Amino acid sequence: MLPSLSALRAFEAAARTGSFRAAAEHLSVTPTAISHHIRGLEEQLGTKLFKRSGRDVVLTEDGQRLAETAVQAFGMLEDAVRALRRTSRKTVRVATGPIFTARWLMPRISDLWEKHPEIELEVVPSYQPGTLNRENVDIVIRWERMSEMPEGAVKLLELSPVAIASNEFLTRFGPVKSPEDLLQLPLLHQRNHWGWLDWFTAMNVRVPGSLRGPVFEDANVLLRGAAEGQGVIVGWLPLIDQDLADHRVVRLFDEQIAPTHGYYLEDRHGSRTRRETQVVLKWLTDQSGRAGIGHH
Repeated sequence: MLPSLSALRAFEAAARTGSFRAAAEHLSVTPTAISHHIRGLEEQLGTKLFKRSGRDVVLTEDGQRLAETAVQAFGMLEDAVRALRRTSRKTVRVATGPIFTARWLMPRISDLWEKHPEIELEVVPSYQPGTLNRENVDIVIRWERMSEMPEGAVKLLELSPVAIASNEFLTRFGPVKSPEDLLQLPLLHQRNHWGWLDWFTAMNVRVPGSLRGPVFEDANVLLRGAAEGQGVIVGWLPLIDQDLADHRVVRLFDEQIAPTHGYYLEDRHGSRTRRETQVVLKWLTDQSGRAGIGHH
């Protein structure tokens, strides 16, 4: 008789991660539960499956043999379940960052509902959509520097950088007369320093040494910080059009910089054959074409 599926699942997770604790986190159970399953499995099979190595565990020879089969078997099961879910549901899951969701996707979402009421859209929040575990995700909308986009990428939106801050910040720190002045002011960064480095390069400002300042993943957080006078940020046109119109932030210069970043589409290879995915992909590209890829 086969051991219980839960015991085999616990063993497979521990074998794959090399840690009872990591296996427990993956399966959303306690490390004690994993340990209990493994112990019961070893008693039922009459052999040791793991030997401890500090905080980690290492497979024995018997454990290695069972692990090869278990990993393969659970992988096949997951593939089959995923395929069934995709064919039986009309939900399309999209992974994208929070600012794109709030500023580009949300204002258009009723158009999708009106044209395709049979399709349910699920938006999975992700700060780095291209790197997430994309289980059951059909479409990824990824933010990237224009120079680093994959060849043939389907662009949805091109973004041009502008320096923005609040009026309160400008009152406190005095007038900003030239781009060089910003090197002496508090700068806030999104994900890394490339946004500001690209901006300074476009404005013909040499950056001595390295830039400083806190780095945030969520651009919505940055916009709030700028609106509350915490620092100067790179804002991305056209995503910040409403913030400028509402005077939550103001542009420091009238810079006209060619797009440096953008959003592009990735779809999972296994999802391309789903009609619902194709419908949403076409809708996304149609929306992009209607608005114009750029912000002009």
